Amino acid sequence: MRRRTLTAVVAALVTALVATPASAGADAGAAAVLDPTPVATSASATVPVAADSTSRTTSLPLAGIDRASLPDLSLPVEVEPSDGTLGPQSRLGTLAVLTPASTTAGFDVLGVTWSDQRADVTRVLVRTREAGTWSDWTPVDLDAEQPDAGTPEAATNRPGTEPMVRSGSDGLQVRVETATGAAPAGLAATLVDVGLEQAAREGTTLVPSESGLAPSRLAPSLVTRAQWHADESLRKPILWNSTIKAVVVHHTVNSNTYSQAQAPALVRGIYLYHIKGRGWSDVGYHFLVDRFGTVYEGRAGSIDKIPLGVHSGGFNTDTIGIAMIGDFTSYTPPDAALRSVAQVAAWKLATYGRDPLGTAILTAREGSTHPIRKPGWTGPLPTIMGHRDAGSTACPGQLLYNRLNLVRDYAAQQVQRAQARVATAAGPPGTPLVAEVYGVRSESWTATVRSVCDATVVRTLAGAGRGWAPVSWDQRLGDGTQAPAGVYEVQITHLGVTDSVFVEALPKGGSGGEACGIARWGGADRWATAAAIGRLAQRTSDEVVLVAGTQSSIVDGLVAAPFARWRSAPVLLSEQDALPAATVAEIKRRSPSTVWLVGGKGVLGPKLVKQLRKLGVDEVRRIAGADRYGTAAAVAARMPASSSAVVASGAQANLVDAATVGGAAAAREMPIVLTAPHNLPAVSRDVLTKRGVRDVTIVGGTGAVSDGVADALRSSLGADVRRLAGDDRYGTALATASAFAEKVGTARVTVANGADSSLIDSVTAGALGRLALIVPFTGDARVTAWLDKNAVTTVDVVGGAGVVPPSTVAEFARAMR
Repeated sequence: MRRRTLTAVVAALVTALVATPASAGADAGAAAVLDPTPVATSASATVPVAADSTSRTTSLPLAGIDRASLPDLSLPVEVEPSDGTLGPQSRLGTLAVLTPASTTAGFDVLGVTWSDQRADVTRVLVRTREAGTWSDWTPVDLDAEQPDAGTPEAATNRPGTEPMVRSGSDGLQVRVETATGAAPAGLAATLVDVGLEQAAREGTTLVPSESGLAPSRLAPSLVTRAQWHADESLRKPILWNSTIKAVVVHHTVNSNTYSQAQAPALVRGIYLYHIKGRGWSDVGYHFLVDRFGTVYEGRAGSIDKIPLGVHSGGFNTDTIGIAMIGDFTSYTPPDAALRSVAQVAAWKLATYGRDPLGTAILTAREGSTHPIRKPGWTGPLPTIMGHRDAGSTACPGQLLYNRLNLVRDYAAQQVQRAQARVATAAGPPGTPLVAEVYGVRSESWTATVRSVCDATVVRTLAGAGRGWAPVSWDQRLGDGTQAPAGVYEVQITHLGVTDSVFVEALPKGGSGGEACGIARWGGADRWATAAAIGRLAQRTSDEVVLVAGTQSSIVDGLVAAPFARWRSAPVLLSEQDALPAATVAEIKRRSPSTVWLVGGKGVLGPKLVKQLRKLGVDEVRRIAGADRYGTAAAVAARMPASSSAVVASGAQANLVDAATVGGAAAAREMPIVLTAPHNLPAVSRDVLTKRGVRDVTIVGGTGAVSDGVADALRSSLGADVRRLAGDDRYGTALATASAFAEKVGTARVTVANGADSSLIDSVTAGALGRLALIVPFTGDARVTAWLDKNAVTTVDVVGGAGVVPPSTVAEFARAMR
């Protein structure tokens, strides 16, 4: 794009333009036309940065010469060279159209277009009225951006100017010059009321979203089309590129004084002008960057694909366009914006293995406006280049163009820091690590393997590679012997940046021993994990407790752990009508005489009884109630006498509290009774009364078990009631562990993932009778601090590396070191 043009922008309230000649006495035979009839309008959704902001565009045909305005002409004639060439806007021509200075409805953005593809328009100038004052004549730069020939957008393309921002204007006069003095066919002004003043008043800014795309460490946070409220009903189908060879940097030539709150509106305005004014299928650029460094998604699909853009005529194929919002002819681009342009360029170039400091071989197609790189030209261009490198234009402005080397350096630094991280799954010693580092040029790397258990270095590695380079460790020490079981941190240094990959060589649960105080108990699925935990709880047993293991039916299993531990039995899992293979194998191994089914026939069906008998089980006994509260009460009724009990929420959203207290309750032979959040069910009250409970521990905050329920327990039982709760589910589990620590012990604890989808692991681990902690996938510093403070010596990790990853396990090891 070019100098002095203020970019088109925003979505906001548009009113139709009404032409009212400001100068009387115009020659009736040569009357200028500023037709107020709207050719096309559109409305968009509400924009967060400007409440009550709808977007409309109005196209006004232009024709004739208003002779009354001729004596008032005071036109600028200066031109700006473009890297040794003159842009199309820099020629003086013959007057073809001069409209009267006319009163209009309010508008913020304007542009001039025409339908004649071969029209030799040499200059377009406008005057606008803002706050009652007419501006001087201002050139509107002719736009060198156009679709490649032969594309669908080329068929609907209207040549034209760049969009100009004139916030709060209510008057317009247009002058058009051509080489011959003939007005181009289809000449029209496109006006948009974009609500810039309203956006400035309200001052709300958008929060960019994580793009979440690979290489994930390069992808920037950005404002999506949905966030800047693109009217998706306006865009049309587009073509697609198959690769990216280069990035073309532009500027939008609008004012540099816009606020952060106005920037999304500017993006919407560019979108509207490109579609409604220029006839394109979508905004021409793939991404836009405001002066504050915020990145905006441009052409639809640009985040994860490569749409064919309209940003550099003849060079749209195999390139993407990034436009910096502003005019950088004489304004220095802010460093934050330069770094964001570099990050987008690095992200996209790295995806296709391009060097930000290198060159790409490109071929000029029909539509190229460059005086040397005409259609058919093939040769090298920088992988990050300015628009003027591929077109006859001053874009991206001299001061931005002068800083493209800085952008390239920033992008290269970004790419150099993009290291992929791949952690191995848990397994026995000998499982190799396979990680990768990224470098667009041939670069060396080193890797230091350190035992997390004792912080010693056990191996150093080195290598080099171009593009994605593999980093491999075969889990052997420097002398070739097998590395002992443990958790290892592989620190990879590449291009001056160090990153870590964590590798497990832990003993599988049941294989005996722990590596630096940690053992992982997991299996191929939840059924196998429960069987492994069962062997840890009770290697052999004459009884088995069976609970529903499907995600929607785990509630009955929450109360089974204290009963199972009292019966010296493991907790195994089943589907409703069939025993899973892992459960069948474990029952065969144990040959129990009795299996307890905890839950009604709706979750553990009658077919299971037949299957169990075929496996040699003599007695199948069911404990169930009318509902989840009744089942919990029935289990509690079978427990040995105790004046203490745990009360937890039976609501589906709060099951985590009952799951994590199971181990402590089992150790103390305390039944777990369920309650509704805001009322104590009669069946729960009755079983507590019959058992003579005088000491109640509520697990969960008041949102899970209300103060009203606590009061009901005090009044109906005459019991002492204490509540264990934290700021969140993880904090509640810590509070519970701390409260039971003295009586249960802290030497050995279990840790599982605390997501609802993983609660079944905590349910089955409850039969171990140990304090239970939970963590999110990324770990929790509060948990590692608790392990350190409470002198924990052994952690049983329940679940595979997909729920408690090696990096989190490494933190446990460090805490106990």
